[in-house]
Amino acid sequence: MCTMNGGGNVPKAKVTTNAINDCLEMINRLGGNIEEVAKRAVYEGAKIIADEIGRNIDALPIDEHWGTRENPLHGVRKFQKDGLSESFGIAPMRNDKGLINTRLGFDHEDYNSHGQANAMIARAVNSGTSFSEKMPFFENAVRATRAQARKKMVEAAEKELEKITKE
Repeated sequence: MCTMNGGGNVPKAKVTTNAINDCLEMINRLGGNIEEVAKRAVYEGAKIIADEIGRNIDALPIDEHWGTRENPLHGVRKFQKDGLSESFGIAPMRNDKGLINTRLGFDHEDYNSHGQANAMIARAVNSGTSFSEKMPFFENAVRATRAQARKKMVEAAEKELEKITKE
């Protein structure tokens, strides 16, 4: 409801609504749970992207020859592919000044059976090198699932908020 009183030369507006009270009541009920709601939502979105990256790793072709400029690699060696699969994952959720986030990637301390850093192999495969073709398995997965992940995050947050407001 909105009314205007013209007392004197200065009009005054009075607005009353219950919507803000409902919103404040919901925020009070959430209390410390808001961070948990956000973390669950971010995890659900990250899981969609991580699953697609995992499928792309599994789809990388195996190529066991030595790559050269004239005859570049068209895939990865089996032990490299195994190392990528084993070391890929979702990092723990972080709260950076109110922004809940996580990272998808390869453990920096993880090496494959030949002593090569899996993160280095992932960069080389994703970007290509002078002796191997570019196979953007990571970028393509993120691009392909970004919208789906966002949608899932919204759905997860709404579901969690609905649970809390019904309590």
